[in-house]
Amino acid sequence: MFRRRRSSKKQRPAEGAVLDSLAESGEEVAREATEGPFDVADAPEDEVRRIDLGALRLPVPKGVGFQAQTDAKGNISQVVLTTGSSALQLLVRAAPRTDGIWEEMRDELTGQVTGQGGKVDVVEGRWGTELVAQVTTKKGTNSVRFVGIDGPRWFVQATFQGTRALEEDAAPELDEALRNVVVDRGSAAMPVREPLPLKLPPKMAEEAAARIAQRKAEGGDGTRAIVAAGDTPKPKVRRKPSPRPRKR
Repeated sequence: MFRRRRSSKKQRPAEGAVLDSLAESGEEVAREATEGPFDVADAPEDEVRRIDLGALRLPVPKGVGFQAQTDAKGNISQVVLTTGSSALQLLVRAAPRTDGIWEEMRDELTGQVTGQGGKVDVVEGRWGTELVAQVTTKKGTNSVRFVGIDGPRWFVQATFQGTRALEEDAAPELDEALRNVVVDRGSAAMPVREPLPLKLPPKMAEEAAARIAQRKAEGGDGTRAIVAAGDTPKPKVRRKPSPRPRKR
């Protein structure tokens, strides 16, 4: 992947006007090589095991669990990697050809968090300029770390949660996974910031569809399912104690 150097002027796309865009002038963009995430055109020939989700080829290192929320057709609405007490949520968006969007996204995320009573600190972290936020929820306050990575016509938004939100060295497996992500942007023009489509591999999609159908037949939610892979910890099941025999 190549990370673009920012221009001196902050350019905000006009409302509803701009695709990412194939219609731009073809101007060459100054880039500097990075160690990843990678654009599909620059992906290394390595032996890293990756799950093909369409726009994302997602590595799942040893000790890391993968979870995806999906519909019956395998269309993914949420992707999360977990290890220990830390999690990493990933989203990939369309971006302009000539400039990155992380600076603008930082402003928007800051406004959203502070508008809901939270607090945001701008820090220099492992992935450059990052946001460490205290997010107010109904259950209290949670810490999250927002990371943004600008690529050629794509943008990866990574949100660390749990211990890794506050401690950079807490979950090296998640940073390894993020570093080895491969983005396949495709050639279709899309509105800037629109999430790129993510889809489960066929076998996982079939599993999700079967689960959703079963749940629907049982009268439950028949629209979504969570599919897991990798070293995802199994939830602990609390069993009811066997009834004691009555004394006669």
